[in-house]
Amino acid sequence: MSLPALSLLWILPVAGGVATLSAGRSRSALVAVASSLAVFAWALALPFLAPEGLAGLSEAGPLWSYGIRYRLAADGLSLSLCWLTAFLTSAALAASWAEKELSPGYWASFLFLEGALLGVFLSRDLFSFFVFWEAVLIPMFFLIGLWGSEGRRKAAMKFFLFTFFGSVFLLIGILALVTHHQRASGTWTWEMEALRGPRGPAGLAVFAALAVGFGVKVPIVPLHTWLPDAHTEAPASASVMLAGVLLKMGVYGFLRIALPAFPELSWELLPWLGVLAAVNVLYGGLCAMAQSDLKRLVAYSSVAHLGFCLLGIFSRTPEGLSGGSLQMLNHGLSTGALFMMVGFLYERCHRRGLADFGALARRAPWLALFFGLAVLSSIGLPGTNGFVGEFMALAGMTRVLPVLAVAGLLGVTLSAAYALPAFQAVFWDEPGPGSASPGIEDLDPREKGLLWCFSLLILAIGLCPRPLLGLIAPATQALVP
Repeated sequence: MSLPALSLLWILPVAGGVATLSAGRSRSALVAVASSLAVFAWALALPFLAPEGLAGLSEAGPLWSYGIRYRLAADGLSLSLCWLTAFLTSAALAASWAEKELSPGYWASFLFLEGALLGVFLSRDLFSFFVFWEAVLIPMFFLIGLWGSEGRRKAAMKFFLFTFFGSVFLLIGILALVTHHQRASGTWTWEMEALRGPRGPAGLAVFAALAVGFGVKVPIVPLHTWLPDAHTEAPASASVMLAGVLLKMGVYGFLRIALPAFPELSWELLPWLGVLAAVNVLYGGLCAMAQSDLKRLVAYSSVAHLGFCLLGIFSRTPEGLSGGSLQMLNHGLSTGALFMMVGFLYERCHRRGLADFGALARRAPWLALFFGLAVLSSIGLPGTNGFVGEFMALAGMTRVLPVLAVAGLLGVTLSAAYALPAFQAVFWDEPGPGSASPGIEDLDPREKGLLWCFSLLILAIGLCPRPLLGLIAPATQALVP
C-alpha cells in the first residue's frame, strides 16, 4: 500500500496527545476526544483501504542491523483488538468529560497509551513489538500514580515493578528466539512468523520465560497481585483501559508469539497450561466473592474471565481458539462498562462499597438497566456476548481435557455467585444506615449515550457473533495442530 495506513493508526493518537498537551487546560479535553474519535474512524476504515482486503494491510521498512525491520500487518485478530482499543479509548475519554479540572497531561496520557497499544497489536517484528510493549507502561504508570486515589503511588509502583519484572523475562525469551534462529539459519531476523524455538530443555526454558512475560500481563495466578491494587487506585477511565485492553496484551502474546514459536512443546504442556487457566477461573471467582468493594470485585472477576480466554487458546482447537479470542473482546466490553459505571457512582458519592448502597434502582433506573445488562454479559447469559466466547472456549477444552472444562463450568457458576448478589445489594436491597443511595441521581444524557454504545455491542455480538468469528478465525487456524 502506498498510504501508510497502519503507521497512521498509531501515529494519529500520539500526534493527538502532543496536540492535547499544547492546547491548554480549557481545550485539552475537546482535542483529546476529537483525536480519539478520529483514530476510531480510521481503524474502522482500515479494511476498506486495501483492494486485497486484510492481506493487503501490511507495511515494511528497510532492513536494519541484526535483521531488525519496522514491520506492521493487520489480520482479523489484530484488527479486532485495534477496534476495541480505539472504541474504549474514546469511551474512557468521554466518560471523564465532566471533570474539567483535569490537566492536559491526563487527557494526553490516554492518547499516548492508545498509540502504544495499537503498535503492540500491529507489530510483526519482535523488536518494534517490544518497544511498543514497554511504551504502554509509561502512560498507565502516570495515570495511576498522578490521578488515582489515596493509595495511588504504592499501586503505581507495584504495577511498574510487576510489569517490568515480566518484561525482563519477555526480553530474555525474545533474544533467545532470535539468537537460536541465527545459529540455525545463519541469518538474523526478528519477524514473528519466521521464528521457532529450540527443542529440549532449552526450549522449555525459553517458553517459560515468554510465559512469565505474558503471564504478568494476563495476569496468571500467582503473578496477578498487582491487578486489584492498580484497579482500586486508578481513575475509573484508566481502569476501563486497564481491564479492557492492557490485560489482552498477555493473551495476544501467547497467540501471536509463544504458541506459534513452540507448536509441539505447547501441545505437550497442554495439561499444565490448562491447569493454570483453570486456577485463574476458580481463584479469581472465589476472590471476587469475598470482596466488599465494587472495584475490587470487578478486578478479581477480570482474573477469572481472562482464565476463560486462556482455556480456549490453550486447547488449540478451532472453536477454542476462536472463542478465546472473541472472549477478549467480550470481556473488554462488559468489564469496561462495569468499571465505567462504578466510576459514575464514585463521582456522585465518593463511595464504592457494596454496603454503601441499596435500592438504587428506584433513584437510578437507567443505571440499574445498564448495570444489569453488563452483569448478565459478565456471567455469560445466552443472548449476550459473554455466552458465545465462554461456550466456545469451554467446548474447545472439552475436546482435549474435559476435566478442565468442568472446572471452567464451576467458574461460570462462581461468576453468577458473586455478580448477582452484588447487583442485588446495590440496586434492590433496602439501604442501610448512612447509605449513599438517597443522594444519587440517575445518568445524564452523555452517560446514557456511552452506555447505550456498550449495551448495543453486547447484544449485537451475543445475537450475531458470526461476522466477528469469521474475521478472527483465519488468524487462529494456523495454531490448530
